[in-house]
Amino acid sequence: MPTSTFFNLPEEKRKKLVCAIKDEFSRVPFDEASINKIVHTAEIPRGSFYQYFNDKNDMLEFILLDYQKQMIEQVKVSLRENNGDIFLMISDILDFTVDFVMEEKANSFCINLFADIKVNSKFYLKMPRSAAEKKIYEELKPWINFELLDLREEDDLTNIIDILFSICRDSTTEIFLRISDYEIVKQKYLQKLQLLRRGFLKIKE
Repeated sequence: MPTSTFFNLPEEKRKKLVCAIKDEFSRVPFDEASINKIVHTAEIPRGSFYQYFNDKNDMLEFILLDYQKQMIEQVKVSLRENNGDIFLMISDILDFTVDFVMEEKANSFCINLFADIKVNSKFYLKMPRSAAEKKIYEELKPWINFELLDLREEDDLTNIIDILFSICRDSTTEIFLRISDYEIVKQKYLQKLQLLRRGFLKIKE
């Protein structure tokens, strides 16, 4: 993660550096990303970069977490607007993803990231998902309508969330890599959610 020096930067300078990082990750695959290019675009000395980040891995982790925060805020909006219905929220995530991916730079960033085997093995495959998803769950918990769900055991809700996140993760990865097949991916995604909804709702539809 970035150092305290990074977070203490003036907001405009910090945003400029983050934009330069995202631009570079959009331009080339992770292994080819150039710190020299980033500092040149951000108009900062190369030495200053290492006051903010330890290395490229540190920098990418921050960018991924920044995107995650943006998504969580969108998810909270969905829960508020849909009476805390987690199935509608999970459905909305795919649309949020498509809106994000359709933006040119974001699309290039996602393709570069998910197509890079080294990045996948370094970040995605080794990511402590249970810890990350537990943190997300805790943030979303106040917005979830528990009365809609048929909960019988203590771990039922966390298990439901885990199942939904798993389906969501697989489908969003497909979208990142094959945006042209969005309609096909979305149809399969919604069918899976509908099956789960039938089983998990307290009042059956």
